[in-house]
Amino acid sequence: MFRILIVDDERIVLNGIRMMIEEDMEFTFPMDIVTASNVPQAIELLESFHPDLLLTDIRMPVLDGFDLIRHVREKGLSMNIVILTSHADFGYAQQAIRFNVMDFILKPIDQQILKDTIERVYQQKMEKEQTRLRSAVLEVRNMMLYDLSAQELISDSELIRQLFPYTYFTVIVLALPRTDDAYPEILKKILLQYYNSCYCFLLQERSQLIAICNHEQFHIQPTNLKQEFINAAHCENFWTGISISSSSYKALHNLYTNAVQRIFYTRHFGESSILSEISLFTYQDCVRIFQENEENATLKLVQEYLIKISAAFDSANALEMIYRSFVHNILLYLENNRIHVSNDQISMNCHVAGEQELISEIMTQLGRIKRSIQKNYDNHDNYGNDTLTKNLLSYIQQHYQEDVSLDDLAAHVGFHPNYVCTVFKKNIGQSYLTCLHKERLLAAKKLLQETDYTMEQIANEVGYNSASQLARVFRKYEGVSPSAFRNAKV
Repeated sequence: MFRILIVDDERIVLNGIRMMIEEDMEFTFPMDIVTASNVPQAIELLESFHPDLLLTDIRMPVLDGFDLIRHVREKGLSMNIVILTSHADFGYAQQAIRFNVMDFILKPIDQQILKDTIERVYQQKMEKEQTRLRSAVLEVRNMMLYDLSAQELISDSELIRQLFPYTYFTVIVLALPRTDDAYPEILKKILLQYYNSCYCFLLQERSQLIAICNHEQFHIQPTNLKQEFINAAHCENFWTGISISSSSYKALHNLYTNAVQRIFYTRHFGESSILSEISLFTYQDCVRIFQENEENATLKLVQEYLIKISAAFDSANALEMIYRSFVHNILLYLENNRIHVSNDQISMNCHVAGEQELISEIMTQLGRIKRSIQKNYDNHDNYGNDTLTKNLLSYIQQHYQEDVSLDDLAAHVGFHPNYVCTVFKKNIGQSYLTCLHKERLLAAKKLLQETDYTMEQIANEVGYNSASQLARVFRKYEGVSPSAFRNAKV
């Protein structure tokens, strides 16, 4: 819906403009038009009505058009403003420039000029909307890939609902022998036969084609997906992982991990192995064991893990299968985080007579893997504790006006994004998104205090897509709106 607010103290002009738009002009998009005969009435309407275009006269009693425009800018309201006036003098033009007014339309109003203006503003709105949607999709993609919390997204809940209007989510991953820029569209066309909507991404560095599918029906099984992609993309010898479904977009990282796990287990255990299901069930337990550095605590976690997993096996070689499942889960964790371990440090099989021997073998294997990692990453750790951290923060300080992603930061320092994500949380205590927002807000506060830029101008200056996006982030981190901060400056 395209919304217009018309403000003019001459009732005949006010009604004439409205009738001209509604009855004499043809548009391809729906409209909602509201009118006000004075500025106080317009200000009251703006509490609940948020126009895309404000058409306002200047010379009105009590408060004039520039009082209204000043109110709009101080409140950080995002809209295009066009002045309706019979007085095309230079003084008006100077003030209009200061308030970032889009244009003048002289009275009596030319119908074609007004129509062209409305269509131009509508086109700008659509372009901004597409930019917001693309930005939001990128945020959701990063949340899925790098386990960022939903609270760190700057997109509002309404935008998320617009992106994902259906109840359930599924993530599909294709592990490819080669990548092609045409693959996302090919996969999307196939998946739309099964799911209500989907967004597809090509990750060159992981050789993965990923789809976030949004759907109304809980259980959907695209049984012919692999063959359809082979036929359409002329690509063979790839692996497919289809995650479980969830009713929350906040679970997207877990769904992505689930899809990648299914590919990994199928490659190592076969299509229908019980090891795949058991390994999926205990993956997080294995990760917790691996991440624990204190030996006694690790031993306790291993014992609890064995109690949990032993009930799932009743075969004669249960202990060997438990060991295989554990080692492959650790390998999957290392692969997901692009951590290299020498093959000669990993024993894929073991032959033990009882649980105590199995525990000893697991502890020994953990020690070998961790020593190998430490040897390979000693230089990384030293770099990460000081130079790497400073380098990452410096990059954000220099590029905060741009659309900085975790991939950009990782490429700058030459590390994997997951490792960079860990550095931020471990060494800085904040995510990269929080650091980026704080750097942008530092610049925004300076502009609010030292310039009379509009909120839209400030948002563009510091790297946000709109004044409303700036306002959301500003309130989240500063506790007040940008206009309140500007008005409270000393």
